[in-house]
Amino acid sequence: MTARRVKPRSNAQLSDSDAQDKDAEPAHLWLTPGDREDVFHEAAGSATDTGIPYWLVLLLAGAIAELGLSLDSAAVVIGAMLIAPLLAPIVGLALALAMGDSRLAIRTALVIAASTLAVIAVAALLTLSLPFHTLTDQIVARTRPNMLDLAIAALSGLAGAVVTVARGKRLSGTVPGVAISVALVPPLAVAGFGVGSGWNWAIIRGSLLLYGANLAGIVMSAMVMFLIVGMHHRQVLAAASTWHREAEGRPGWAWLGRVPGVRSLGILASPWARVALVLAFVALVAVPLNSSLRQIAREAHVRRAIDVAEKQFTRPGRSFIVSSDVTLGDGATQVALNVATTAWFTDAERTEFENDATRLAHEPVTLVLEQLPASTGDVANFTKLLGSEKTNRSPGGAAPTAGLLTALPTMRASIGTAVGLLTLPDSVAILGYDVVFGDSTSQPKVNLVYLAPDTLAAQTVQIMTRQLRESLQSPSLLLTNQFVRTERRMDTHSPSAVDSIAAVMSRYRTLVATITADSDISPARLDSIIARVQRAAGDSMRVILVRNAAHGAKLLIRLSLRPKPTAPGPQPH
Repeated sequence: MTARRVKPRSNAQLSDSDAQDKDAEPAHLWLTPGDREDVFHEAAGSATDTGIPYWLVLLLAGAIAELGLSLDSAAVVIGAMLIAPLLAPIVGLALALAMGDSRLAIRTALVIAASTLAVIAVAALLTLSLPFHTLTDQIVARTRPNMLDLAIAALSGLAGAVVTVARGKRLSGTVPGVAISVALVPPLAVAGFGVGSGWNWAIIRGSLLLYGANLAGIVMSAMVMFLIVGMHHRQVLAAASTWHREAEGRPGWAWLGRVPGVRSLGILASPWARVALVLAFVALVAVPLNSSLRQIAREAHVRRAIDVAEKQFTRPGRSFIVSSDVTLGDGATQVALNVATTAWFTDAERTEFENDATRLAHEPVTLVLEQLPASTGDVANFTKLLGSEKTNRSPGGAAPTAGLLTALPTMRASIGTAVGLLTLPDSVAILGYDVVFGDSTSQPKVNLVYLAPDTLAAQTVQIMTRQLRESLQSPSLLLTNQFVRTERRMDTHSPSAVDSIAAVMSRYRTLVATITADSDISPARLDSIIARVQRAAGDSMRVILVRNAAHGAKLLIRLSLRPKPTAPGPQPH
C-alpha cells in the first residue's frame, strides 16, 4: 500500500480555507466563531495579566479581608471580595482545561498558586501584628465547609463563565455579585489567621478546604460552560497558538515555551482526560465536605431532640433554662445546662432527661446539670437579676469601705439582713456567715456557710455576691462560701469522716443528724459512731436503723435544719 502525497497549500489558500471553515462553523448558544476568539483573548489576557497592579490589589484585598474577619465585620469582608482579582486566573484555568491548552493551564495554575500563598502570607503577617487573636463568628463560619459550599461555588463559577462568554456589556453589572458569591479571598485570610495565631491546624485545614471547594466548583462549572459554547474548536485553538507566540516574544513568560513537554501535555490532549482530571479534584474535595455535611445534619437532629427533652426543666413558676451547651463527641453527646430553679431537680429527673434525649437523638446523651437558686415565685425577677451588669455605688461614687469600718455593729446587722434576703432554692439553707474587715484600703469579705445537696455553681455565687453588694451598697464586697453536704455516705471504719460531721454540728447547733445504718453494722460500732456525734450535737440526734440486704459497713448521715419552734399560745391563769 503506497502513501498518497498531499500537495502543500500556500498561505493564501490556507487563509481562504480557514475563513471558509470559520464561516461554515455554526454558532453555539449566543457565540459566533469570531466571538469565541474574542472571548479567548479577553479571558486569557485577564488571567495572565499579573503585573504590579494585580499583586498590589490582591495583597490589599487579603489585608482588608483579614481585618474584617478579626473585627467580625461582614461589610468589610464583602469589600475585600469585591476588589479581589483572583477570579480571573481561575476562570482562565477552566478555559485552558476546556481547550486543552497546556501552556495557558500551567500559567494560570502558577498564578493561582502564587496568589494563594501571597494572601495567606499577608494575612498571617497582619495577624502577628494584631494585639489580639479572637475567633470571631466571621472566622469560625469559614472553618466548617460542607457540600453546600461546593454547590454554591459551582453555581457561582457557572455564573462567572456566563458573564465571561457574554459579549458586550449586557451582564457587566453582575460582575460584583459574582465576586461576592465565589468568596475566594476570605478563606485564605482565615488560613493566614490560623498561621499567624500559632499554627492552629483546625482553622487552617477548614479554611483551605473551603478554598479548595470554591476552586473545584468554579473550575468544574466554568469548564462545562466553555465546552458548551465551543471554546475547544480548532479556530479557537489556532487563535490560542498565535496568542502564545506573541506572548513568548515578550519578557516574563517566554521561558515557559522552552520547557520540554509543556506544549503537549499528554493528560491535556484528550478532552475526556481533562474532564476526568477536574472531576477527580472535585471528588477529592467532596469526601471531607460530605462528611462535614453529615456531621451538621447529625448536630441539627441532636439539637432538636435536646430541645424537646429540655422542656422538663422549663416549668412556669419553678424553673427556666439560663444556658445550654451541647458538645458532640464520637457517637455520643454531652449537654451542660444551667437551670434557675426554686427546688432542686432530683437524679431521677436528670435520668429522665437523658433517656428522652437519647431516644429522640438515636445516640447516647449525658447531662451535666448546674442548678442556680431562685426563690419561690421569683423566677422572673431572677432572670432580670441574672442579665443585669449594673453595679450600684454610693451617692458620692466611691466604695463605702471606710464608712463600713466606722460602724461595725450596724454593718453586721445589715449583713445579717442581706443574707436572709438572698434568693435561694428550698433545698439550700444558710447555716451561718462570718464577716471579715480589714483596714480602710481592703475589701470587706463575707464568708457564707450553706447546707445543700450539691455545691453552688460559680455563676450562682456571682449572683449572690451581686445581691449582697446591692443590698449593702458596697461594690467592693467579696463573698466566699463553704459547703456542707446534706447527705454523706461513709465507711464506718473512717473516724475522720465521722469527726468532720461532728465538728460541723458542734458549730452549727441548728442541725439535726439522721443516721441510716445498714443491718450488718455491729451494734458496738454503731454505738461508737452515735456517741461521737452525740457529744457534738447534744439532744439533736435522731437514729434510724434500716435493715436491708446491703453488704459492707456503710451508713448514711443526713443533715437538716431543726424546725423552728412555734410561738406559745396564751397561758391560762
